[in-house]
Amino acid sequence: MRAWIRNHLPEIVLLWSALSFFVLFLELVLTGHTEELQLVGTLAALLGALAALAGLGPAPLRKLAILALALVALAGAVGTAAHWSEGKEEVRHYEYDDEDEEEEEAAPPPLAPLGLSGTALLAVLAILARDE
Repeated sequence: MRAWIRNHLPEIVLLWSALSFFVLFLELVLTGHTEELQLVGTLAALLGALAALAGLGPAPLRKLAILALALVALAGAVGTAAHWSEGKEEVRHYEYDDEDEEEEEAAPPPLAPLGLSGTALLAVLAILARDE
């Protein structure tokens, strides 16, 4: 079993990455992360799933997969910057209810989009580790 895992680790990582991207895509769709700039992350997750699967294919397809995964990683970095700046704005903004109690709006998780970047880079490493 260990030898099989060792021999097929790049393919296992690519399948796991594809599944991770797809689950993230579903989560973003189900939570309504589909408006304006938010759509970039949702589409990047879908592109990541497809690119990870393409990484299982022949060499020319793997090169396209690496390019697509680089775009996904970039989208994750840009999304992190957007979440970070939006979070700073929301921390400064307060709403008051009828009883004059402060209620802070929930800020987006600032590092959440880095999941796209990290998974994309892991998938790229798996593609590069595959035998030619």
